[in-house]
Amino acid sequence: MRRYTAPVSEEFVPGLRYRSRAHELWALVVESFRGWEERVNEAAAAAGLSPVSAWALVQLDPDNPIAQKELAARLRCNPSTVVDPTDRLEDAGLVLRQAHPADRRVNVLLVTSQGQRVREELIERLFAPPEAFRQLSATEQARFRDAMLAAVTGSKASLPGRRRNVRSL
Repeated sequence: MRRYTAPVSEEFVPGLRYRSRAHELWALVVESFRGWEERVNEAAAAAGLSPVSAWALVQLDPDNPIAQKELAARLRCNPSTVVDPTDRLEDAGLVLRQAHPADRRVNVLLVTSQGQRVREELIERLFAPPEAFRQLSATEQARFRDAMLAAVTGSKASLPGRRRNVRSL
């Protein structure tokens, strides 16, 4: 196997050497998320929420109420784990628990109008493209998007409902 010697940022992983182009690519993707935790913490703090509660709110679609069990599935955690963040969201007036119309034993989470505003602000802060992405040309953005979409879906075809034409970020 050919050994690539160019290191990822020395501050990120000192001494890491790539074993393949795919290894290099993955290391660069991982390094690109260096600021994610800080971004989540800052966005949550600006909303007056814990990072866990903020991410739980982001996972709730205001137009489609879901049960706490489904929220737990989205968050990839045990259903008992979402009780505390859900309590905090409810105490803040961002969500309401309401009996499911078809099964009163199940509570669904409804995002309030205040919750919708906070959720939109969180999404805006969390998913604002970094400057490095905005500096890419529209063509480079489209190529990068297509490559990442193929990596995420395991397919080179675009997902239904996704735009093929990408405007500049």
